[in-house]
Amino acid sequence: MSIVNNLERRLDNWVGFTDSHLQATLAVVLSGLLLAEGALFLRTQLATGYETSIVESLPSAYWLLFYAILAGSIVLLFVAATTGTTFWRHGLALLLANYLIYTFLPVARGYKLYGRGEADKLRHLGDVQGIVETGSLPGIWYPGEHVLMAELNMLGLPLTSTQYGINFAFTLLHIVAIGAVIRLFSQRRESIAVGLAVGAPLLYTTFHLSAHPAILSFMLLPVVLFVLERYRQTNEKTYLILLVTLGLAVIYMHPMTTLFMIGMITVTAAYSILYRGLFDSSIETLSLRLGALFLPLQFIWLQGFRQTKVSMYNMFGPDKGPSPAAQELAKATSVSFTPVQLAWKFVDLYGSVFLYFLIAGLFLLLVLVAFLRRNNRYDWGLGATHFMAGVTLAVLFLLRDLVVKGHIRLSRYAILFAAVAIGMFILHLFERQRSSLIVLSALVVLLAAGLGAQAAYEPNRHLTHAEYDGTQYLSTNYDLGEPVYSMDTSHKMKEFVLSSNHDRLWPRGITTENDVPDALGYTGPDVRAADTYGSAYLVTKTYDRKRHTASHYTPEQQEFLFRYGQSHLNELKRDSTANKIYVNGGYTAWRVSPQVDEGTAE
Repeated sequence: MSIVNNLERRLDNWVGFTDSHLQATLAVVLSGLLLAEGALFLRTQLATGYETSIVESLPSAYWLLFYAILAGSIVLLFVAATTGTTFWRHGLALLLANYLIYTFLPVARGYKLYGRGEADKLRHLGDVQGIVETGSLPGIWYPGEHVLMAELNMLGLPLTSTQYGINFAFTLLHIVAIGAVIRLFSQRRESIAVGLAVGAPLLYTTFHLSAHPAILSFMLLPVVLFVLERYRQTNEKTYLILLVTLGLAVIYMHPMTTLFMIGMITVTAAYSILYRGLFDSSIETLSLRLGALFLPLQFIWLQGFRQTKVSMYNMFGPDKGPSPAAQELAKATSVSFTPVQLAWKFVDLYGSVFLYFLIAGLFLLLVLVAFLRRNNRYDWGLGATHFMAGVTLAVLFLLRDLVVKGHIRLSRYAILFAAVAIGMFILHLFERQRSSLIVLSALVVLLAAGLGAQAAYEPNRHLTHAEYDGTQYLSTNYDLGEPVYSMDTSHKMKEFVLSSNHDRLWPRGITTENDVPDALGYTGPDVRAADTYGSAYLVTKTYDRKRHTASHYTPEQQEFLFRYGQSHLNELKRDSTANKIYVNGGYTAWRVSPQVDEGTAE
């Protein structure tokens, strides 16, 4: 018998050595690929003008390395979970280093800014500049992220580069926190690696690169959930103090995230009380008053801001128009898509989230069957309850215009708990030793990671230095009493180039409604600029003429988005009522007047 035991021990040691050796080899290979990726990053050439895609502007070798390291690091996490080794630390380090390079690609490419103000980025960066210039908060009602970026800028970090560091830091925090939550729920050694793996995909796609307070603050919620669950389990005041501290930080970062946090705390408390009453009288519970604790704190902070009243009116006042779902449907039907094109667009934009929702739905069925069989697991029920709450919220947001727009942003609560649900589902497969299903689930996570990273940088709508300089010139010199007509140059752009405390911000002049008409207004042989615009300013940019040519768009979309081309610019150049007042190659500002201003033509 001792001979058999000794043989089994030797076999176990050999398998353990082999597993560790293979994982070490994989870690070394991935490290080599990471060095090669870093070398390509450092050799990246600066863009000479507007380009339609940062993805296509970089060599294929970089993207091969990026996706190889992304897939390899997630595989290493899963293998470490399967074998019980500590190589998950190497997988995490490789994953984060890979994302760090990925996040700073716009800096390497020399963009002034990536994203063109999507999700109010321009306005927020203008607020940060206002803080730096004045040393005070210029009326910001959720200044947490702004203050952080301003502090980093005061330490000497460039503002447009600082935002990418903020993006990466919160993404890192989100991934690690999901891993910690899964580990806490399951109390199993291998669960940390599984949690990190399911948290690895960039499920919020473009928002991981947007530096938007609504999403970055939301990435704190897994941390709040971890502290909340530790407080429930231990009832230690240290965790209560930490929870309150995190709650205050969230209040100062974003009001909507605060409501999500209060909802998460309340749902967790209600679930714990219900679970104790129905299934296990020994389980520790949370007080329903815990969530209510933050409501008066939020009210005290927000009640003095005019924007609070405006937002409340927008949320609960009269219906302002079509719901976000109807708006998205209108966009989809504005251009005819073939079924294949429509399917590809859906996969391209929402593929990673769809895969996670699909597996999370399977987890809901698993939880339902388990509870019917009296296998009442607290963590399963909690995760399923939060996911269903997130889906319910997403549907409500889609059916009514409640300030928030964008499918990813609307669904972020459900997305977070879909990741948590998938982690618990995969751990269940580990328990049942369903190796084929584990491999299939890992492949789903890998595919979601690839789709999320691919969607984050498409389509490319970046701001060039030429456009920034031109906008700054025009914002400083145009007559505030006359309108400025420009495509995709809003008042937010003006706040970005001048800062939010500048005395030329009002009256607005530049608004999102002042888009130039088709063909610059030259719809007939005798039409002149003054006939279309009157006394005004007109801006033409390379971006306006090239954005629609991106391969991200179908030919039908490219035709639909086309507004004006070189022939229309030639008409403008010959027009006696329009004269250049600024030109730098990528941006031209025109003074339009029925009477030609002497000495202004170039």
